Amino acid sequence: MKKKLIFLTLIAIFFTYIIYYFTKNDEITIVSLGDSLSLGMTPYDINGLSYNDYLKEEFEKKHKLKEYIPNFSKSRLTIKELIYEIKENKTITIKNKSLSIKQAIAKSDILTIAIGFDELSNINITNNIKKEFMSDFKELLSLIKSLKTNQVFILSLYKTNNNDYLSIAKINAIIRDITLSNSFNFIDISSLFKQEDFFPNTYYLNYLGHKKIYEKIKKEVVINSKL
Repeated sequence: MKKKLIFLTLIAIFFTYIIYYFTKNDEITIVSLGDSLSLGMTPYDINGLSYNDYLKEEFEKKHKLKEYIPNFSKSRLTIKELIYEIKENKTITIKNKSLSIKQAIAKSDILTIAIGFDELSNINITNNIKKEFMSDFKELLSLIKSLKTNQVFILSLYKTNNNDYLSIAKINAIIRDITLSNSFNFIDISSLFKQEDFFPNTYYLNYLGHKKIYEKIKKEVVINSKL
């Protein structure tokens, strides 16, 4: 009887380990990079629920989230600043452990990037600005691709009251072409500006708008049985 109990205990430990091993391998790390859009900035100048937070919650509910790293996103971050931070390998501290931006990108299973919204939403977008942005965007994605080659989600821009639809459409065409040429995922959110219920009193999206972005990203995620 005692031997049988020991045997059953060993069997239970074995299967527990097997389940843990495969479940552990299913867990993912989500990393977000970008500006105010990435942070879920609200009309009240505070961060709210972003599309990244909804994505994180989805994996948490399924017990498949290993780590969520939004710490490299920053309000009003420009594309040149993001490029600089990657080149200089900016380092932060999370739970008393150092983590560099290159390490975060490389270990991510899902990487989301929203950049250009803050710097382009309140200006007249000239041809020179488009050319410079295209050059910077190519450099940014080249840096990203040297660290990570798939499950990268790049968001388009959307029109605000301070710029015209045609200029945003041209910038989005640039973002789309460069994104697809790097075999990354282009998430088109340009039509969101038509949804008045997404904008309470500003050009920042509310939680409904961010939920719509999350749903668009979710459709494109392909990692075994993750979602």
